[in-house]
Amino acid sequence: MKDIIDLIYGAKIAPDGNGFLVTFRDIENAFTYGESLDEAIFNAQEVLDLMLLDKLEKGEEICLPSTIKNGEMAISASPEVAAPALLHIMRQLEKRTMADVASSMGVTYQSYQRMESGKNLTMRSFKRAASALGSSVEIRLRKRAS
Repeated sequence: MKDIIDLIYGAKIAPDGNGFLVTFRDIENAFTYGESLDEAIFNAQEVLDLMLLDKLEKGEEICLPSTIKNGEMAISASPEVAAPALLHIMRQLEKRTMADVASSMGVTYQSYQRMESGKNLTMRSFKRAASALGSSVEIRLRKRAS
């Protein structure tokens, strides 16, 4: 298992007619389009977020991003989606149930379930949940390419 888990996925952005088609190698059925490159990149993050939220809602496994290949652009899940998705992924990797993590945190099952769905997840509760899963939270900023 990797020591650090980032939700940064490689996206192929290719010219297509009068715009750009975006596809994700690691996420089945995740694709979008933009009339400009900037719009395609913006839409890529939106579709990535929507796909991750859908998997969270359904309790499905979220695949970890593979190494970004040459010719792909790095697209990050937005923080409000990445945080609950990371809890979900870490819980699955640790082979723990929601009830087990809730018990470790001293909260109800329903309270932890809301955290993992992105509702009621504060920075403090995120850190507590990560700690209960044997992890810690790190925050960083990435300067955009000009």
